[in-house]
Amino acid sequence: MANEVPCYIVNPKDGTELVLIPGGWFWMGSDDGDPDAYDWEKPRHQHYVVPYYLGIHCVTVAQFRRFVDKTGYAGGAHRSKGGDWNERWGYWENDPPVHPVRYVNWHDAAAYCEWAGLRLPTEAEWELAARGYGALKYPWGDDWEDGRRVCWGEQKGPKGNTAPVFGHPRGASRFGSFQQSGNLWELCADAYDDNAYKRYAREDFRMPDQGGIRVLRGGSWNSDLPRYLRGGYRNLNNPFNRYDDRGFRAAGTVTR
Repeated sequence: MANEVPCYIVNPKDGTELVLIPGGWFWMGSDDGDPDAYDWEKPRHQHYVVPYYLGIHCVTVAQFRRFVDKTGYAGGAHRSKGGDWNERWGYWENDPPVHPVRYVNWHDAAAYCEWAGLRLPTEAEWELAARGYGALKYPWGDDWEDGRRVCWGEQKGPKGNTAPVFGHPRGASRFGSFQQSGNLWELCADAYDDNAYKRYAREDFRMPDQGGIRVLRGGSWNSDLPRYLRGGYRNLNNPFNRYDDRGFRAAGTVTR
């Protein structure tokens, strides 16, 4: 059919591979029966999103380096004073090209996505991709399985932190997205709101966009406890901060 939406695309600008998430109604949030859940993850409710694309892995060191090289993006690195992204924040020599880029803040991620013709996923989009329609506890299911499927604990990468973006394939989500649990915390488009899910439960699905603090999801190699690597856990982040356990994946809007 002429208007059929592809299930898989490669973004021509940066090579990001994206999978179609069909959207629709899904269970979002955590219920009172989950002993690991926090109040800001509740209530579990029926949520609706339109179809969208999501990167099957986080943006890599190689991809972000290409963005910096092609645009001259400084991101606070003060090129005029002799520094560059590599020296100040990128740590390109420390992380292999196929690992997820880190030490990027929310503004860096948004700038990359704008350059690539993509965007950051909303929190709802991120959660549907990670948990499926039935609100799985982890991308692969409801059993933690001693953390064998994630870049965390004994499963960290070769330098004791990140793993390659296609690492731990047995931890992939039902949609085929890699490492939505572990590896790096992932930046979302939304402003963080403790009570967002209470409003969503009333079928007011507007994305929070007021306030400076932004949403983080997914846990990282550096997370303290397995409960932080659940698909339902919500974290928050100052959009100007850069840390070694945070990165991002891109999303795309479906156009017919």
